[in-house]
Amino acid sequence: MLTGQKIAELRTKAGITQEQLAEKLYVTRAMVSKWERDICLPDYNMVEKIAGFLSVSPDEIMSRSDAVLNELYSFLSDTDSNDLLKDLNDFLSTLNRRDKSVFIRRYYYLEDINAIAKNYDITENNVRTVLMRTRKKFKKYLKEMSL
Repeated sequence: MLTGQKIAELRTKAGITQEQLAEKLYVTRAMVSKWERDICLPDYNMVEKIAGFLSVSPDEIMSRSDAVLNELYSFLSDTDSNDLLKDLNDFLSTLNRRDKSVFIRRYYYLEDINAIAKNYDITENNVRTVLMRTRKKFKKYLKEMSL
C-alpha cells in the first residue's frame, strides 16, 4: 500500500476529516489531499506528527529508510543514467570531505539529520542545506554526463 493510501485509511479509521488533520498539523487541507493521493510525500518528521495524531507508529505509515530514500530519489526520477552507482561514486569524488561525508551518512547509512548535525557541530538547517545543494550538484553532474 502506498504512503498516501495508508494516511487516508488511518485518518478515515480514526474518524478524522482532512481538514481536521490539516489543522492539527498546521498545513492546508490541500496538502493533506496531495499526501493522500501520493502527489507528494510528507518528510519523516511530518510522518511522526501524523502518526502521533492518529495514535499509530510512524512505521505504519512510512519507514524512516523509505523517507530518506524518497528524499534522494525524488530528484533522480527524470535522470537518464545507465550506471547510476558508478556515476554516484565518480560524483562523490568531486566533493569536499565534509559534504561527501554528510551525503554518505544520510543516504547510505540513513542517519538522522539531527545526528549528522551533532557530529559536525553544525545546525540541522545547515545539514539540510548541504544535502539540498549536493543533490542539485549531483543532478547537474548526471545531466552533464548524459550529454
